[in-house]
Amino acid sequence: MALSAHARGFTDRVATPLARGLVHLGATADALTATGLLLTVAGAVVVLAGDPVAGGIVLAFGTAVDALDGAVARLRGTTSRWGAFFDSVADRVGDAVLFGAVTWLVRDEPVLFALSILVLGASQITSYVRARAESLGWGATVGLVERPERVMIMITAITLGFVPVALYLLAVGSTVTVVQRVAAVRRQARAEGDHRGSPGAPGTPPHGGGR
Repeated sequence: MALSAHARGFTDRVATPLARGLVHLGATADALTATGLLLTVAGAVVVLAGDPVAGGIVLAFGTAVDALDGAVARLRGTTSRWGAFFDSVADRVGDAVLFGAVTWLVRDEPVLFALSILVLGASQITSYVRARAESLGWGATVGLVERPERVMIMITAITLGFVPVALYLLAVGSTVTVVQRVAAVRRQARAEGDHRGSPGAPGTPPHGGGR
């Protein structure tokens, strides 16, 4: 189980009062999602400009803002499929910006560069596996390192200066998470007797169908 699962109750207790204050100020969930993404971009720019501490602070603030959009949507009664879609896309862009910046920082170190690319790819695959599984009626929320852990570890590493260590940790953790999610979906498919792609199975697409 991801570490974030254990912290979810605590963060909900903290997020709800903050979200109420933002609702009182007229904030919307979409505005918070967009603001969080813009702050992530700004923080990455500051980091690349040579100030990792200030950049890390901006990145952390952007992450905190983005984390409140769901609570604000619930309090305002404006939860929607669009909001879920926009938030998911913004998260993917934010991941690309954050780990793209890290990749640039370690571009002169071949091993770290490769690890950074691996973490970025695994983070996108992790999210895709869940989205694709849910579109087929299965669940894939398991995993050692989910997005909150990835972002928290990397922002802390940027700010405090232990990016190489963080990349090794995340490379292992993110790869394990992808395997865990694919395995979880496979178990569900077998439990349902699903045989998509098997020769002669009626009414099922071949492997790769619908990708």
